[in-house]
Amino acid sequence: MKCKVNDCYHRAFFYVMGIAGETRQNINTMFDFKTDCIKPEGMHAGWQTSGTVKVCHLAFNLWNGYAEEGREKLSTPEELFCCEFAPYFMEGIKARYPEYCRDLPTPKKQAEHTR
Repeated sequence: MKCKVNDCYHRAFFYVMGIAGETRQNINTMFDFKTDCIKPEGMHAGWQTSGTVKVCHLAFNLWNGYAEEGREKLSTPEELFCCEFAPYFMEGIKARYPEYCRDLPTPKKQAEHTR
């Protein structure tokens, strides 16, 4: 399915939702393409992991400021950015707020650590 709108809200939302394979595969449980709306109930689907929940929280927050009622703490930077997706989250923020983030560098791909 394809989104019909290409504004900063949609670009940021779909960029962030595309970060993890699980969120890409389950986009229809998180977004209603017919009504052009997020689907917060998908946050509790069985496929969600601690990392994909962070992806969804950030994407939803960038979409319209959404924070799950009673669980607003899960949408704070302290909670969201404590994961492997943090460098990519910044790209989503840049997509949502291009007028404020023009001069921020693109993150470098991290080399895998050897032990």
